[in-house]
Amino acid sequence: MSITWGDLRSWRAAGVTSASDLLRADIKALELARDAVESDAIPASFEGFARIAAVARQAALVATMETHLEGLTSFERTVYGQVATVTSIERAVQDVDTDAAAQQFSIDSSGTVSDVSPPRTFDNTFERNEHQDGRRRQLEALVARMTAALDDAYAVDSAIIGARPHGSFSDDGPDYVVDPEVEREWATMSDDERRAVIEHIAEEQAREAGVDDFEVRIEDLEDADGDGVDDDPDTDSRGSWSEDDRVLRIDEGNLDDPTILGTVAHEVRHAEQRKAVDDLPWWPWEDYHGPPGVSQEEVESWEDNFDDYKTSDDDGFDAYHDQPVEADARETGGGYLDDLDRDDLERIREEAR
Repeated sequence: MSITWGDLRSWRAAGVTSASDLLRADIKALELARDAVESDAIPASFEGFARIAAVARQAALVATMETHLEGLTSFERTVYGQVATVTSIERAVQDVDTDAAAQQFSIDSSGTVSDVSPPRTFDNTFERNEHQDGRRRQLEALVARMTAALDDAYAVDSAIIGARPHGSFSDDGPDYVVDPEVEREWATMSDDERRAVIEHIAEEQAREAGVDDFEVRIEDLEDADGDGVDDDPDTDSRGSWSEDDRVLRIDEGNLDDPTILGTVAHEVRHAEQRKAVDDLPWWPWEDYHGPPGVSQEEVESWEDNFDDYKTSDDDGFDAYHDQPVEADARETGGGYLDDLDRDDLERIREEAR
C-alpha cells in the first residue's frame, strides 16, 4: 500500500522511539537467554557421549541466538536512526496543513489539494489572471512541500524494510514484503508496462537458472471456465508453473500488486526445481550439478515431493504450504523481493520497453 498524506498525519517520532525502546528490551532479554544457555544448559551430571551431544546442540543454539541478536541489533539501530527524519516529517506535515488552511486550501487524506477560497470578482482580465497565477503558485508550493515529505517517508520505510532481519516475521506474517520505493514506482506504471516487466523478470530469472524453452502467460487464473465468476472466491491464484506445457502463468488480477514479482521468482524456482530433479545423476560416479547452495539430498527431497505433491484442496493448506518445494520456492520469491530496489525496477522497466 502506498503512503498517503493521511498516513503521514498519523506519523509520530515518539512512536519510533517507543519501537526502538521495545526492540532494545527484546535484545537485552535475548542476551540474558543466550548467557543462560551458555552457562547453564548442560547439567553437570552429563558425561561421555551424552555430554558431547549436548555441547554440540548448545553450540548450535548459541550460534543461532547470536545471529538473531546481530540482526535484531542492526535493525534497532536502523529504527532509531529514523527518529530525526520522522520528527522532521511530523513537523513538515503540521506546517503544510497549517499553511494550507491559512491560504484557504484543503488537503484530503489522499493528498489532493483543493482551492476553497470564496469566489471573487475582478475589475479586469489582467487582475483575474494575476490572482489565478498567484493561487496556482501557492498550490504548487504546497504540493512541492508535500512531495518532499512523502519522499522522506518512503526513504524511512525503505530503510526499515531493508534492515528487517531474515525470518523476522512469524508463520502468520506475510511471505513477501516489497520495498516501499518499488511499490511507489509500480503504482505509476500502466498494466502494459507491468506485463512487460513481469515477462522480462521471468526471462531474466529463468536464464540465470538455466531454464529455457518456456512461455509466460498473464491471464485470468481465477476464472478458468470464462463465465465471469471466480471459480473459488476463497482462493487467490497468483501464479503457477506447468511442467507439461512449460508455461509460467501469472494472474492478471494481481497486476496492481508489486508482490506479484515475488510470485514470478517463485514460479521460475519451480521450473528450476524440476530441471534439478531431471539433472540428478543416474550413476554413483556421475557428478552432481544442482542449483547453487542446494545439496543433492535436497534435490532428491524435491523429487520425492513432486511424486507426492500436496494440494490445499486434498491435503489441507498446511500440508501444501510446508512441503519442501513450496517452502524453497517461497524463500526464493521472498529473497528476490528483499533484494529488489527502485534502481533495479527502473533498470528492468527500461530494458523491458
